[in-house]
Amino acid sequence: MVKVTRKRASGGQGINPLNPRFVMVTDIFLPPLAKQRQATENHPHTGESTMPHITANGISIHYETHGEGPPLLFLHGLGSSLQDWAPQITPFASRFRVITMDLRGHGESEKPPGPYSIALLAQDAGALIEKITPDPAHVVGLSMGGAVALHLGLEYGHLLQSIVVTNMSAMVPVETFTQRYAYYGRLLFSAFFGPGAVGKHIARSVFPGPEMGGLRKAMAERWAKNPRRPYLASLDALKNWTLMERLREITVPALLIHSEHDYSPLSHKKEMAARMQRATLMTLPDTHHVVNMEAPASFNSLVMNFLSDQEAQR
Repeated sequence: MVKVTRKRASGGQGINPLNPRFVMVTDIFLPPLAKQRQATENHPHTGESTMPHITANGISIHYETHGEGPPLLFLHGLGSSLQDWAPQITPFASRFRVITMDLRGHGESEKPPGPYSIALLAQDAGALIEKITPDPAHVVGLSMGGAVALHLGLEYGHLLQSIVVTNMSAMVPVETFTQRYAYYGRLLFSAFFGPGAVGKHIARSVFPGPEMGGLRKAMAERWAKNPRRPYLASLDALKNWTLMERLREITVPALLIHSEHDYSPLSHKKEMAARMQRATLMTLPDTHHVVNMEAPASFNSLVMNFLSDQEAQR
């Protein structure tokens, strides 16, 4: 049983989701998380897959496809790659054509000079959808990938069936002293020590349990592969980004997922659900920012139920 939140939050003060320091709660009953926390390297892909590059929106984009069925695109977060979705491949490829992609500046996709913007990343993803599938796609995004999913819902709704936005606010203000300290602190740390050092630091926050060593290692290794300039351009794309005032324009069904210990605030997500026309907000307890890797069974169940409902209504 899941508790669904559709309540408008009071206020609207922005908290920078780049700073992992916030805890919110709600109720949900799902399988125990301790049995779910496994390193992504222990989730093998099954079935046939393809791993091509395609030119879309003027750049070479690396993507993978698995399975057959309605198209389902997964979008990773800042500093990572499509490898983050390993725990989702097998469960979803049994019912969907799973598509994962490396965002511009990440993984094996092209890394042109900046500036980057969330709107530009959405253009890339929209161009990929148009090129590889004739059917509208479901889109699941985590963190910065969730911001891209929101932009897709706003500007490319004709290409979509639904969106799932995981642990991402619709605004990233860098205005107050605390927000500027968090943002410019990461910017300088990244510039001097590289994305790998940032990833290692963040991994300790998002995978804090002693049993999560494999997840921390995997995250640190992925972040270490990022060249500095594309990473910094991607980080800059989030600075003062917002869609909060335009959420009403998103007409596709949306599932908003909040982890209890995420560092983007629950109040933002309540505000998002209240502003959007067809949004449902759900919370996963005792989880952190990269919940699809930390608690794949709970995450997969939540997303699968939502997508199955959307498919049943077609």
